[in-house]
Amino acid sequence: MKHTLYPWERAVRFDRGVLVGEVEPGQHKLPRYAVLHRVDVRPRTMTPAAQDVPTSDGVLVRVTVVVRWAVTSPTRFVVEASGPEAELYTAVQLALRGAVLTRAHSAIDPERDAIAAEVLTGVAARAEELGVSVADVAVRDVVMPGELRRAALAELVAASEGRAALERARGETAALRSLLNAARLAEEHPALLELRALQTASTVVVDRPARKS
Repeated sequence: MKHTLYPWERAVRFDRGVLVGEVEPGQHKLPRYAVLHRVDVRPRTMTPAAQDVPTSDGVLVRVTVVVRWAVTSPTRFVVEASGPEAELYTAVQLALRGAVLTRAHSAIDPERDAIAAEVLTGVAARAEELGVSVADVAVRDVVMPGELRRAALAELVAASEGRAALERARGETAALRSLLNAARLAEEHPALLELRALQTASTVVVDRPARKS
């Protein structure tokens, strides 16, 4: 019986229930009693569902990660677990929970890279048992509870209003300082007031009626 495997496929062969070994890509003529379990070895991405994880200070934070992985041992992938992808999924969720539990809620977002590295380390052993290699883990989303988001927004608004008020106060101070300097000059040099009055008078434009021809 002929079997064709594509370049991205490997197969685990069983003869009458006995593990024989792995079959490489290409066309193979095998006896009828041979059974092949095909495995796709191309890299793939897993995005476990977001989970609410308590932080060290008791805040439930919703975190989502993206995991890039591939099968490196088709035999272990087929033999070690009935649902290897589900096992990897669970390992990722547990590793993520462990990384978040040790941090305060304010540190989760700034420490995304560190959390991703901890998850990657935490799933490495289980992934190897499953015949899988995890190439990369990235923290995609960090969502705080609604109360904290509203508090953060209020803090940003207050900070913005404070900066605007400070700028207004600086402008008013500069204007008052300018008036004070003018008053001092006028007090110290009274002649400046007369010069200012003459300057103002010289700039006044008098509209005269047009002459009748």
